[in-house]
Amino acid sequence: MTGMDRDQADLNTALQEVLKSPSGKRVLFWVLEQAAIYRDAFAGDNNATNYVLGQQSIGRKIIERMGDVDPRAYPTLLLEVADMKAMALAAAAPSETQYEDDENAD
Repeated sequence: MTGMDRDQADLNTALQEVLKSPSGKRVLFWVLEQAAIYRDAFAGDNNATNYVLGQQSIGRKIIERMGDVDPRAYPTLLLEVADMKAMALAAAAPSETQYEDDENAD
């Protein structure tokens, strides 16, 4: 195995480790958000459009690498991040039992 092949294998192993960790998944999703993957690239100005397209190309490379490691990694990441966000919203919302207890206090 050449040095470059070894580097790629090491990178794949590191990405697998990141994808095993909830914190790693959260950071990876944040990086993809920063890469403007979820935004429309076209801004009406060539320079701004090209800038966003450049950001998106990095995000696509990350997603491609994830697919090399595990073809289900990116779709799974999206589902798990959606679950994390839903749990955070549920934890932040006032509970219905709190309101029921307040009503029964009279």
